Amino acid sequence: MALTRYKFTATGTNTDGQTVEGAGQVEAETVREAEAMVIGFMNGKDCQPTDIDLILTPGCTQ
Repeated sequence: MALTRYKFTATGTNTDGQTVEGAGQVEAETVREAEAMVIGFMNGKDCQPTDIDLILTPGCTQ
């Protein structure tokens, strides 16, 4: 299966209760894999994501 590039924005709260935001892009075979990558990224920022927006990047299927 081909990789597809997704841009993402995500928000959540850290262990101190503060709002944390993140943004970037991931390449994944499925939307579920892209979401898992974003969750891992946010967890690395000590954050539990509560809202994830994935945007398919046009023309970026490899």
